[in-house]
Amino acid sequence: MQRSKQFRTLNLWMVPLDDRACIFNDDFILTDNLTGDSENILSNPELKSLVTLPDPFKIEFTMILFCLGGSMRIQLNLTEYELNKNCILLVQQGSIGQCLEISPDCKLVFFAFSKNYFVVEPLHGAIIIRKFLMQQSMLRVTDEQMEEQMQIYRTLRQKIEQSDYYYKRDLIMSYMQVLCCNACQLMIPYVQMQEAQIGNRKKQIYDKFMELLQQYYATERSIGFYADKMCITPKYLSQMVYAVSGRHAGDWIRDYVILEAKALLKSRKYTIQQISDMLNFANQSFFGVYFKKEVGCSPKAYQNAK
Repeated sequence: MQRSKQFRTLNLWMVPLDDRACIFNDDFILTDNLTGDSENILSNPELKSLVTLPDPFKIEFTMILFCLGGSMRIQLNLTEYELNKNCILLVQQGSIGQCLEISPDCKLVFFAFSKNYFVVEPLHGAIIIRKFLMQQSMLRVTDEQMEEQMQIYRTLRQKIEQSDYYYKRDLIMSYMQVLCCNACQLMIPYVQMQEAQIGNRKKQIYDKFMELLQQYYATERSIGFYADKMCITPKYLSQMVYAVSGRHAGDWIRDYVILEAKALLKSRKYTIQQISDMLNFANQSFFGVYFKKEVGCSPKAYQNAK
């Protein structure tokens, strides 16, 4: 599997692998550090360098993490999570993340895949998944629930490693759909609790705003744009977003833009002018002023900082 030296944008082929990795067609990976030399998660120099990066990076594949022990603290799309035993983290393609802290005894099971066809959302579960992921990315489960997921993981590994098994792609899709159905079932109490705590109208507006923001933040920074899309006034939108999240709509827009700018700068694949264009600033000077106001230094200084 080809590796890249540019790790600020994290692609599937850049994931550090060892003899525990189980790979199908270079676009589906299963691995863990439950046994052998990989038991200490920081003993792999490549993995250590990845999880201790001081800056956020964009994740260009879908990822599922099971934490079976130890602890891991990460930031994902501006939200901080602490994983410990019986936590499941769901990372959507295009997310921006950063590992803030990880214990050497952290036990992880890792699913990663680059093509969405590996997961077919259940017909009535798609809404549940979207409602859940709009608010958070982590599930806490019981020992029994985690063991059920681990049985699927172990069986799936065994079949992928079986050299004469012909229907591996179909098998992966089937087992991943079972995992997806199980996840939907586990998400229902979270979604019901969220809807009970917050009035439906406010929650619907907030959810729609966040959905639009994830789609357009790279090019649209005006509250009026999102309000027009939702056929409400900018003032009303800001009030509803603040009522649900405790933050103004403009704060959410700014933080998404800055997070994307940081990831693009640290990727070192684009010039500052290109990043300014990608984020729809009138010119590089306007981008520099906007970035410095929020971060405290110029885009160039941030890019060059170690």
